[in-house]
Amino acid sequence: MKTKGTKSFSMGRLGAVAAVAFALVATTVPSAFSAGEVFGKSCTTEGVSTGTSSSSLICAPGANGKLTWARVRLGSAYGAPVAALTAGAGSIEFHHWRGAEDGKIFDEIIALFEARNPGAKIKQVTMPSGDYTNLAFSRIRSNPKAAVYATFRGAQFAQFAKGDMMTDLKNERFTKQNVIATGLTAGQYEGKQLGIPLHYLFNNPVYNTEIFAKEKWTPPTNFTGLLAWCKAARTAGYTPIAWSGGFRPNAGQMLNSMLMNSAPDYATLKQRIEDIDTGKADLQTAWFKDMAGRYKKMADANCFPDNATGVTDAAALNLFATGKSPVLPTGSFSMGAVKVLNPSMTGKMQLFSLITTDEKPQYVGIQNNTFILSVNKNSSGRDQKIARSFISFLMTGEIASIYANGTSQHVNVLNVTYTNQDLINTSIWQSKKTLLAPRFLWLNQGVRDLMEDSLIAIVGGKPIDATLEDYSKQIKQKLG
Repeated sequence: MKTKGTKSFSMGRLGAVAAVAFALVATTVPSAFSAGEVFGKSCTTEGVSTGTSSSSLICAPGANGKLTWARVRLGSAYGAPVAALTAGAGSIEFHHWRGAEDGKIFDEIIALFEARNPGAKIKQVTMPSGDYTNLAFSRIRSNPKAAVYATFRGAQFAQFAKGDMMTDLKNERFTKQNVIATGLTAGQYEGKQLGIPLHYLFNNPVYNTEIFAKEKWTPPTNFTGLLAWCKAARTAGYTPIAWSGGFRPNAGQMLNSMLMNSAPDYATLKQRIEDIDTGKADLQTAWFKDMAGRYKKMADANCFPDNATGVTDAAALNLFATGKSPVLPTGSFSMGAVKVLNPSMTGKMQLFSLITTDEKPQYVGIQNNTFILSVNKNSSGRDQKIARSFISFLMTGEIASIYANGTSQHVNVLNVTYTNQDLINTSIWQSKKTLLAPRFLWLNQGVRDLMEDSLIAIVGGKPIDATLEDYSKQIKQKLG
């Protein structure tokens, strides 16, 4: 990772991303401030890295125990990133859900791809995220021209993998040499690399730094402080947290923060989620009931909009973009959409650590690797070749930089240069202890939907005990 214009954020940054639980591996030295990082020369702080490029160095102990600048292996192999594959002639479709956020940038990238691959044509086919969750599998399964497509991490990726819809990309040179190895986990299934996650994103809420400075607020560091801040923000005339309770896909993003410090360790959290997902436990367990109670306490503190369960995604974005709400509880992936509504928000967004415990938190944020790109196994050989070429094109530093800066998305690709100020500002979160988004540990989409609906209903005023009992019955019926 190379950065430009980062004088106001000179904190350390991560050189590698943890594969499972958190991202605290190696803090990076922004290139604008690095000095004296020479291979083989002595260094002073173990773990510090010079970035996420193929030439990055890390401060590590050598055979003699002394700290020296050594090469950091970020890809699956030591080889330098490779050029994109040649496509050949033909036409394919690219299916995904980020038409509103990424459509124009993908149009630019596709135009470049087609110019460099005469005779190759790619058509974008997009749906809103909620529709894509429900309909993408059936539509792509019956459409072999959908040769390249994206899936969400978790239930949808597992659905496509179990449906034998994906080709194995494990042995591709661009997989081994162009992608940060620890960012590949979300695209793996039964020993195969069935997709390449393009995004490295944060599911932390986003906050308006201008409003926080104006009101002389600092982000709260515990649950008591969060409730007090909500009350203060409401008194000051704001809707504290622009939560879109009427749009489950984004209402559920806050679940990641609610879960992240709810268990003693990641393994326990994973097991508790799997037990609900498979019917071994229900929503009436003490653990889940406690978390539901924290939603209720936030609602009682007026953290959420009036009539919160009727707030659409568009309405929540508008509340935040117009300054009526200082916090948007979705993630870094929303920054691009915010700037479309209000370009003056550029450089004025930072990530909010939503802590729901009064004990010392294990994690202060959420990271996720998603927008998993796959090649359709049902497509013709010619179309699969174009699809592989297009994915490899997206995995080059040049093109990934265009995508990242144009969409305000951090990416899993080596040799990317971030010039987007919001990416530079929020890159500091790569040096914090963050949990791999636990919401996506629910692999049964129907169970997850009902679980999330129960929490939405509680925010809307439904009683906790009766609601959890009712939705537990619905989940039991769903599981048969």
